[in-house]
Amino acid sequence: MEETRQFLLTYAQLGDLAATRRALVDGGLPQRARETRITIVKVIQQRLTRWTPPTWVYDDLATFAQDTYQPSLLTALLLHAVRQDTLLYDFVQHIIMPRWRSGEHTLVRADVQRFLDQAQPEHPEIDSWSHATREKLAGNMLSILRDYGLLRGREQKQIVEPTVPPPVADHLVRLLLAEGVSAEAVVEHPDWHIWLWEPRRIRAALTDLTRREAVS
Repeated sequence: MEETRQFLLTYAQLGDLAATRRALVDGGLPQRARETRITIVKVIQQRLTRWTPPTWVYDDLATFAQDTYQPSLLTALLLHAVRQDTLLYDFVQHIIMPRWRSGEHTLVRADVQRFLDQAQPEHPEIDSWSHATREKLAGNMLSILRDYGLLRGREQKQIVEPTVPPPVADHLVRLLLAEGVSAEAVVEHPDWHIWLWEPRRIRAALTDLTRREAVS
């Protein structure tokens, strides 16, 4: 998390992704081994930039990174990490959100394995994966969601509702509108489920956004 924050703060200073990567690999991160710094930067770039977001997305994330008193960056990174990974997105939509709604908030690795079994018709590549590959993927999925605040715990994880500061909710609204989602459809969009939000909560956030825009 702190390495990601440093990546974004460096980007805010340099304004260029390639220059940011070089600066961090060349010593901008605290890790002593260059190979370790290369690996860390590669993982950060995969999570942040593989979908080639517009510049304003990076600018928003850099702004969130500057605020260490609010969970803005953590909540925004959860949003982007899940949106970029089809399996992770489906896991949130089909397993985590229904459990949250039902009041069942516990997850274990076996739940991910059952999800992978059920997901095979839509993701036929799963059928060719070895048991070791599936186990590693299950662990990675749960770790990402824990690192970004949607889960808590080690072996047995608890689903927890993230804190979403208004600027991060605004960020998602802008993302959806930029992707062609109509203003009327924003309230029903499943991306809100990444934060465990229901339409009532979404409408309140949209009303707040409209009010703040009117007085700005």
